[in-house]
Amino acid sequence: MAKQTVEWRQDGIDPGWFIAEGIGSVRSSKSYNRPGGWWFLPAWLPDVEEHDIGPFRSKALALSEAERLTADHHPQSQS
Repeated sequence: MAKQTVEWRQDGIDPGWFIAEGIGSVRSSKSYNRPGGWWFLPAWLPDVEEHDIGPFRSKALALSEAERLTADHHPQSQS
């Protein structure tokens, strides 16, 4: 099973916000005005605070966990 490469795009206005098609968004605590680190909002859930996952200590950890959770949630999309 080959791992897909995910392209995270930085938001054009907010430097602490990263978006990946079909995965969701990851935002820094400063950008999101929430304490604790980085936060992930899955693309398959409504954009409400109770669906935020985190906080994560680093951006790399948040991005990695976002990709892992998406693969777990959509196992058929992995090939």
